[in-house]
Amino acid sequence: MERSIRRADVVIAGGGASGLAAAIELGMKAQALDVLVIEKMPEPGRKIRATGSGRCNISNTGAAGFSRIMEFFREIGLVTRTYENGLVYPYSESAADVAALLTERAASLGVEFACGEEIMSVRYVPASLVSDAAPGSSNVFRLESVIKDRDGLKNITTYASFVILAMGGKAGPTFGTIGDGYRIARNIGHSVVTPVPALTGIECSEWDEDNEPCAVTLGGTRSSGVVSLYKDRQEVFGEETRIFEEAGEIQFTKYGISGICVFNMTRHMRYDRRAGESLDEFLVKIDLFPDGDIAEYISDRQAGRFADTPAGEILRTVLREPLADYIIASADSGPDENGRSLADRELSSLGDDEIRAIADRVHSLEFHPARIRGWNDAQVTMGGVSLDEINEATSESLLVKGLYITGELADRDFQCGGYNLSNAFITGLAAADDISQ
Repeated sequence: MERSIRRADVVIAGGGASGLAAAIELGMKAQALDVLVIEKMPEPGRKIRATGSGRCNISNTGAAGFSRIMEFFREIGLVTRTYENGLVYPYSESAADVAALLTERAASLGVEFACGEEIMSVRYVPASLVSDAAPGSSNVFRLESVIKDRDGLKNITTYASFVILAMGGKAGPTFGTIGDGYRIARNIGHSVVTPVPALTGIECSEWDEDNEPCAVTLGGTRSSGVVSLYKDRQEVFGEETRIFEEAGEIQFTKYGISGICVFNMTRHMRYDRRAGESLDEFLVKIDLFPDGDIAEYISDRQAGRFADTPAGEILRTVLREPLADYIIASADSGPDENGRSLADRELSSLGDDEIRAIADRVHSLEFHPARIRGWNDAQVTMGGVSLDEINEATSESLLVKGLYITGELADRDFQCGGYNLSNAFITGLAAADDISQ
C-alpha cells in the first residue's frame, strides 16, 4: 500500500461553502501560508450547486454578519441582487456559477486542492515528531487520509499548524456530508449534540391507509395558510402549548406536509428519546382560511341564493377540491336520516354544530407527526459540535488550539432564506481572519 507524507501551514477539511470562503480569505490575507483544501468529493462545491433549487440563495439582509459577507463577495467579484424580502442571490441566479467562482478564486490565490481524498483522522501531536516543524511550535496536527483509485488505496499523512474542520453535517449525503466530521471532532476531544435532520418535510399518521378519511388524496395540493406547532407531553395541546407559527404555502405530498413554513417548523421539533420524549408530543394545526371566518362565509350563503348548494361544493369556492373534500369528510359524523353524506347535503340543512365542525377543520386542520423526513430530504442539520466548546467570534476550538470548527459541523441551524449559507460563509471567514492575524 502506497504511503506519502506532506506538509501545509493550514489544512481545510472540506471544500464546501465554509471551507472555500476560508481558503479564499487566507489566500488574500495570508499569502505566506501554504493552504491545502482536502475534499473527498471529486470536485469542491458540490452542495453549493444544489442550493436554492440551483439559484443559490447566498445570504439574507437579516443574517448575522451580512455586511461582512457582502464585502467578501464584492472583493472576489460576485455581483448579487437583493429582493424586497431580504433574499440575496448571485445576479445570474446560478448556484453553479457561485461554486465555480469560489473554486477558481481560491486556486488563483495559490490554494492547493486535494479532491477525491477522504480524511480518516486528525490528531494533535508533539512538534518534536516532525523534522521540519515551525520553530517554537509545541504541537502540530497530523491528518491521516486515503485516496481510492484503480490502483488501490493510497494513504497520506499530512502535518499542519492549523486545521479548519469544514466538513458539514449529515443533510444531503449525496453531496458527501455523511457526518464523518462528528467522528473526527469527537476523537480530538469535542462533544457532539445528537444530529437530527431539519428544514424538511413531515410524515403524518393521517396518511396511513387505515385512516378515515385518508389524507393521501391531498398529495400534490398546495394552499396558502398558517401552520402552527404545539408541544405537550400530556397531549392536551391547548393554545398555551403553541411553540411555533408561520404563514406560507403548505405543500401536501404523498407522505405528509412540506413547504418552507413547514421546513422552518421542523427546527422546533427536537426531542430526546433518552428522556422518554417522542414525536407524539407534537401536533400540527393548519389554518387554511386565515383571512376570515369560514363559518360566517357558510352562514351568509346558507341564508341567500346558495342555500340549496351542496356543502362540499360551497367549500370548493374557497379551497382546492382535494382539500375541500377532505375537510368535509373529516367533519362528517355520519349519514343523515336520508342516508346522505355531509358533502351531499344542502347548506340549508346544516345545523350550527355541523357548520362549526367544518369551520374547526378549515381553521385548525390537525395532523399528527409520525416521522421527520430523513437526511436525503433535509436541507440542514440540527445538532453538531457543542457551541460551549467553540469561540463563536473566531470559530476556534476552546479545547484544542489551532483547530477551527465552521459551518454546519457546529451546533447551529437557521430558518430557510439564506441564513444557513450565511452561517457557513461567516464562520469560515472568521476562522481565516483569526489564523491570518
